[in-house]
Amino acid sequence: MKGALHAAGVAAQGVTDGVTNAFARLPEAAQGAVPGSLTDPGIAKQQGIDDGQLVANGKATDADLQRITTRLAAAGITTADVEAINAGKQVELTEAQWNYLHAFYNTADLDGLTSMTDRLTTAGDTTAASTVVNQLNTLANPNVRSAGPDPLFGSNFHPQGGLTQLPTDLRNTLTKGYEVHQGRPYANLGAQDLLQVTQLMAQADGGSAPGSDINKALLVQAAEIAPQLDPSSPNVAIGVDYRLGSAEGLLQSMIAVGGEDRIAVHDILTGTNLHSDISKEQILDAFTQHHWPDDGAQVKQMLSWIGTDATSADVHIATRAGEAATTLAKYVGANGSDLLHLDGGRSPSLGEINPEIVKGIGSALSPYIPELVGVPDEYLETRGFDAPDDAESTQLDAPGRPAAQNIFAVIDTNVEAAREFNAQALLTAQQLNTLWLESVLADPTNPETDLATRSGTLFGLVDKGLDIEIAAQKDTEIGKAINGFVDKGSAYDSFKTAIGTGVKYIPVAKDIFGPMIDASNSYAKANIVGYSYDVPSTPDKPFDTSHDSTSARQLYQIAQALQGHDGTLAHDPRYDALFDSNGNLKSYEDAARSAGDQAGLHGKLQNILYSYQGGILREPLQDMAINVNNGRTAVTK
Repeated sequence: MKGALHAAGVAAQGVTDGVTNAFARLPEAAQGAVPGSLTDPGIAKQQGIDDGQLVANGKATDADLQRITTRLAAAGITTADVEAINAGKQVELTEAQWNYLHAFYNTADLDGLTSMTDRLTTAGDTTAASTVVNQLNTLANPNVRSAGPDPLFGSNFHPQGGLTQLPTDLRNTLTKGYEVHQGRPYANLGAQDLLQVTQLMAQADGGSAPGSDINKALLVQAAEIAPQLDPSSPNVAIGVDYRLGSAEGLLQSMIAVGGEDRIAVHDILTGTNLHSDISKEQILDAFTQHHWPDDGAQVKQMLSWIGTDATSADVHIATRAGEAATTLAKYVGANGSDLLHLDGGRSPSLGEINPEIVKGIGSALSPYIPELVGVPDEYLETRGFDAPDDAESTQLDAPGRPAAQNIFAVIDTNVEAAREFNAQALLTAQQLNTLWLESVLADPTNPETDLATRSGTLFGLVDKGLDIEIAAQKDTEIGKAINGFVDKGSAYDSFKTAIGTGVKYIPVAKDIFGPMIDASNSYAKANIVGYSYDVPSTPDKPFDTSHDSTSARQLYQIAQALQGHDGTLAHDPRYDALFDSNGNLKSYEDAARSAGDQAGLHGKLQNILYSYQGGILREPLQDMAINVNNGRTAVTK
């Protein structure tokens, strides 16, 4: 019997080799437009089966592997296809291309694919190994379909990429449940096969097939496993053989691999086609509440594209970022108290347990700060974002934006994230004031007063967020400053430093009234902090702020904006002392000294601004002060 089976195997291999050699001798036109590709669907399917059997049986020579890799590359999607998918489009493979990919991967199976990529990598051909995994992602991508008919449903339907197109063993690995089992010497997850898949997929080129169901499934599995790994019991192994590594390490690898896929990340954050009963809220619970050994660095990296894509000129890319940011904002806004005490009770905050995640959230939400205070879409460069506060809570006579307050407070739990986010918020407030001024100059009788109100709301959120976070610090009894801030004064000093030296300014509002006033003016940027909060006097800052005047700082801000708009600020020679030798306004502190004190500066600036162009700013400036105050007190009262 064994002899007969051996003879049959030899004969079958002979047929396979014959088909392969015959294919190689075909003229290029019969193979397809690209050398190595196929045009006949039937031949393509059989070639895929034959190649898959060579890989599955471990009998492929090095030359066979190179030929197979060439065919895979020719059958898969192109760089232009990837760009089309990123732009929200579906791409189509020829029936022959699809048939080859489907037949090859479903014949080769997981073990065969692992062996093939291992051999290619050992031989130093990591490009070929990546090609094998890249086209597996193509087959798993719902944004890719075949031009040919579906074999089950007929010519009116076309096979579409996804988990259902994958080999059974691979699909089962990605969809089955994993639980921690007690064992000796360590408990284990029983996830050897999941490790195998993760290591295989790690060889793909980042962004090779955005939206792959494999990447999405890895992220979902990570979210389902994370709650099972107790931070007090870190020695859970991947499998019975502890040498495979820790389940914690596997978890981070899964996020690292799946998190490179922006569409997959979008889908898990928005709950789009998850192939699981887990909700988007449960996914965020798992990722934020787990105690990550890397402080949440992989989760931060997973979120890093949102802020980058927020202002993309491509509508689909920008909208995708906005939709992902919406889920983040609503989650943080609804779970502020839980994130301020991550393990319940009086426990530490998210910023202390997972500081990198807080940085990732701050970076992702920074472009959407105007939306958090209700700035209308017509002024914005972002798309797809829905503010977490409902319409009722945004009214000035209602409690002011509680979800946004929580967002600011949670981000304040990490000093670096707070410095960047609040500095961006203050710069955004400055930009809104600038837009308001531009609207006054464009039509003095009908200025956009709501923009001044929204800038005031931002001042209120910065202040209120610190109040909430500092109160949470006291609850933890960990000391004065979990996140590095001793009090609000030191926090605002930190924001001032960030604005002056380090924060990346993101212009988020459209330039709809004419050329945008320069928002990089260092004096104006420094003053915006004092405008929002009366910073206490410190030994290295001899300027007395004990009687700081918000109204004087407000007028100074407008004066700086007008100077940027006109090049110089017209004024009576009586006020020359407020200007330097180049005719530019001095810093706020120096101008106040020249005026005698801040009250004197207020009077002089008011005279300058009220006389501007025959007095067109008198009434608007009076209204602005009221609107800014209304916006602020709606949050802080």
